Amino acid sequence: MTQTTKGYNYLSIGNDIYLYTGVTSANADESNLGFILENMRTGEITKYSLASATEESARESAEGAVQEKSYKATFPILINLNDKPLYIMGLKDNAGLVKEYALVDAVEYQNVIVATTVEELLSKYANKNDLEIDNETTESIKGVVADLKSAVIKGDTVYFFKVDGKIYKVKASVSDDLPYLENGKTFEGQVGKDNYLKTFKVQ
Repeated sequence: MTQTTKGYNYLSIGNDIYLYTGVTSANADESNLGFILENMRTGEITKYSLASATEESARESAEGAVQEKSYKATFPILINLNDKPLYIMGLKDNAGLVKEYALVDAVEYQNVIVATTVEELLSKYANKNDLEIDNETTESIKGVVADLKSAVIKGDTVYFFKVDGKIYKVKASVSDDLPYLENGKTFEGQVGKDNYLKTFKVQ
């Protein structure tokens, strides 16, 4: 028998808000068995299995890393960073203001990284683990394809097209729709650096 953990938090995914909480055994709560996401609009619940430390253990580790400041950790959210489960949370002062952020290894929860911004936190984690993490921001786009062309760049097929006179680029590996793309098709996606689309979907 399982039960949800005592705390919860909210996530924004796409256009919906989800409630997040952990799942643990009803008989022993030394570790989590996974977590659930509940879509607050539809009520749909999705359960994910993943053995990890409890959120409370992660919070205590994060607070212990800054114990001289007496910060209190927010309820953490489990994330996947380079195929490694980690808890991320804010650290609040006595006035309830988030002063720092913490990453806690979801399995070896004694491993904690603290920084004043999320960007610095991810950078510290990347440097510590010799990783490259894509912090690139994206924005949504929807439009009609015009003046479609393609070229091979460094071994990758790249499609070029215009939307309202502006040139956008997308690699063939991003979507199976691309080889069949035609002028006049409506699409939506996420645009990143140098007008490259990170996601692409024909409507």
